[in-house]
Amino acid sequence: MKRFILSLAVIFALTLPAFSHELTIKAKSESLRAGEPFHATVQSSHKFIVPEEVEVLERVKAGIIEDGKFVESEIKANEPELCIDFTVTPKDLSQSVILVATKDGESWCVTNEGGKTGSRKELEANGLKVISANKYDKYAKAILNTSHEDKNYSCVLGHPLEIIPITNPADAKAGEYFHVKILLNGENYNGPVWATYDGFVTEYENTYAYYTESENGEAHIKITAPGYWGIRASQTGLLGAEGDYDNLNIRAFLLFSVK
Repeated sequence: MKRFILSLAVIFALTLPAFSHELTIKAKSESLRAGEPFHATVQSSHKFIVPEEVEVLERVKAGIIEDGKFVESEIKANEPELCIDFTVTPKDLSQSVILVATKDGESWCVTNEGGKTGSRKELEANGLKVISANKYDKYAKAILNTSHEDKNYSCVLGHPLEIIPITNPADAKAGEYFHVKILLNGENYNGPVWATYDGFVTEYENTYAYYTESENGEAHIKITAPGYWGIRASQTGLLGAEGDYDNLNIRAFLLFSVK
């Protein structure tokens, strides 16, 4: 019986990355005005733009990119709407506005007593058998207020995993391809890429409208409908930190509107 229970735990450990919540950004305001507050939310869920839980505030940062630098905003838990609220005040609307949210994930371990937060060392010191220890870091970037002449949309922020538009979101059209560059620790990312849009599926978790794979750091997504789109990349199994977690898993989302 013990062997059977352990086998189930191992299976759970191997499939855990698929069940982790995604981090995304969605605007609460309809229009941007220079010098005026603009309200947005950080969402965490298995369904695209359908909030399911409020992330731990101490592990989340959100704000705006100004002059190529991240300016952090105050964040506030919004329990009724299951999200985190934040406000930015854009100074310059002559170029696209980039909103950013990040999560520094905590260690999550699969043990002989189920899933537990805490480092491998801490849990083993408490007498638990740790089967796997993983950390999940997440990065989201929303590009707003794009124009056909704008170049700011393609700025590189330096996230460990980052999706950078090659196509100007202002030029994105249903029926055409949207091209992106994806970097993993500054190098070309080669791996799975998912994309979907708000309203594609609200009933089922982890369901996307499009799948492709990045080659030489580039991916090409067929835009199938107008709306608020998200492109997602994920890298699992990166080197962990001894005594804390075995594997680092990172995820990135690029968000933009297609008219």
